[in-house]
Amino acid sequence: MRHIRKYNNNIILAEDKGRHVIVLGKGIGFQALQGAEVDMSLVEKVFIPQETAHINRFADILSDLAYEYLILASKIVNYGKEILQAKLNPSILVALADHFSVSLTLSYNDSAALSPLQLDVRHIYPKEFEIGIKALEIIKNERNIMMGEAEAVSIAFHFINAEFESPEMPVTFRIVTITGGVMRIIEQYYNVILDKETLEFMRFSNHVRNLVIEYLIGPKRKRAIKEDQELYDLLMTRERDIAECCGRIRLWLEEQHGLVIGKNDILFLAMHIIKILDGMEKK
Repeated sequence: MRHIRKYNNNIILAEDKGRHVIVLGKGIGFQALQGAEVDMSLVEKVFIPQETAHINRFADILSDLAYEYLILASKIVNYGKEILQAKLNPSILVALADHFSVSLTLSYNDSAALSPLQLDVRHIYPKEFEIGIKALEIIKNERNIMMGEAEAVSIAFHFINAEFESPEMPVTFRIVTITGGVMRIIEQYYNVILDKETLEFMRFSNHVRNLVIEYLIGPKRKRAIKEDQELYDLLMTRERDIAECCGRIRLWLEEQHGLVIGKNDILFLAMHIIKILDGMEKK
C-alpha cells in the first residue's frame, strides 16, 4: 500500500493492489510522502468506495468530521453489519459520525420517556434497536459518556436508513410511523394491548413493515399483482369484526398517508390479526 494524497493528518488516499482506497489512522498523513509505503501500524480503517469517481468527495466529507467520531462510528457500523448480515449504504459512516459530533458534544443522559415512535422502533426493528443499545455500551467504554435509550433509537434509525439502496430519512420515519399506527388502530378497535413479545406479533409486525416499504418504494410492482376477489369476499363476509378493523386501517392509510392498498394485502392483514387475537385468547 502506498501514499497517493494526504487529506489531513489522519486521512489519506492510497493505492492498494491496483485500487484506490481511503485510509484512516491517527497521524497517518503526518509527513506522508507521495509514493511512499504506508506505515501499516498506523492504519485503523480502510474504506473501499463503491464508486471510484466519488472517492475524493467522500474523503473530503470524512476530513470535515472529527477523527474520534469517525473511529467510534466505524466500530458501531462494523458491529451492526455482523448483526444484520446485510449490505449497508456506505453513507452510514458519515451520517453516524456527524450525528455523534452533535449528540456526544451535548453529552446528556436522556432519561425522558420515549415517544410512541421511539417505542415502535424497539418492536418493529428489534435488530437495529439491539445495535443501538450495544452502541450505548461502546460509547460508554470509549468516551465515558452515559446516554439514554433515545440515543439508541436515533442510532437504530441510521441503520434502518442504511438498509435502503437510496436512503432518505423521511421515508424511514414514515415506515415506522405508519407501521406503529396500524398496530394502534388494532389495539383501539379491540380495546387490547398487543403482546409485542409473541411470535405472532413479530410475524405481523414484519409483514406490515414490509408491506409499507413496498408501497412507499415500489408501488408499481404492488399494482401488478392479481387480486383474489373470491377469497376476499368470503373472509370479509365471515369475519365481520376483522373486516371492520381492516377497513379502518385501509381508510387511515389512504386518508393520512396516501397509500391505497390492494385486497390481497387486506387479506394478509386480516389473517395475521386473526392469529394474533387467537394467540391472546389462548393465554
